[in-house]
Amino acid sequence: MKKVTFINTMPGLSETWPIAPMASAIPQWVRVARADYVKSKDQRQSHLFRCSGIGSLYKTGFVIPAWHDVRVYSEGDSEIQIQKPDTLHESSVDIQKGDGIAKFLPKRPWSSSSIIKFSTPWHIISDVKFLMIPITYPDNFEFEACHGILDPSVSTEINVQVYWNKVGVPHTIDAGTPLCHLVPLTDEDIQLEVRDATDKDIQWLKKRHYVNNMSFLYNIKKMKQLYNKFWRK
Repeated sequence: MKKVTFINTMPGLSETWPIAPMASAIPQWVRVARADYVKSKDQRQSHLFRCSGIGSLYKTGFVIPAWHDVRVYSEGDSEIQIQKPDTLHESSVDIQKGDGIAKFLPKRPWSSSSIIKFSTPWHIISDVKFLMIPITYPDNFEFEACHGILDPSVSTEINVQVYWNKVGVPHTIDAGTPLCHLVPLTDEDIQLEVRDATDKDIQWLKKRHYVNNMSFLYNIKKMKQLYNKFWRK
């Protein structure tokens, strides 16, 4: 069995919007499809609800929820404007501009040229790598997470970059809204732990901060060495 620990540096978040198994964020259409399947007179017939490929998605991995409200507005290719609660001073939402870091990343024709980056207070400790993907077959399509591999030994931060699809109309992402799906790249069972940061975790974050900022370019080799020394000793 593999252990996955999500540690949180924002007091209160673990009790309000914790990282949870993907099964806790099943889209509404799945429940509608299930109800239709249950009332079917002949359950031997082909039905979407019986698709194991789709059903298995919601039995695997974890969902990362938005940890505070965010109001977003994008007019064409102009800069995305965001608003968050006034009392929240952390740099939790950034814009990667379409003429900058996001310039070469392919986007859907109707999406904003810029990408929104959600920096969460969560860190992950595990010897398992994860595939970060959008919420698949969602009920709504205002945004979708960018794909990528999350390797905790390279970075324990959980940051979610999203394409913004609802151009021209203001939209609010409420706290608790699923942002992305983390799929563990292992067939072994997962033991999940979700908690606030301990003194040991804070010590790790201070060490990590130094290695993360000591060079002009991110030193992956040094970060992996620090991670393995700290968490596997």
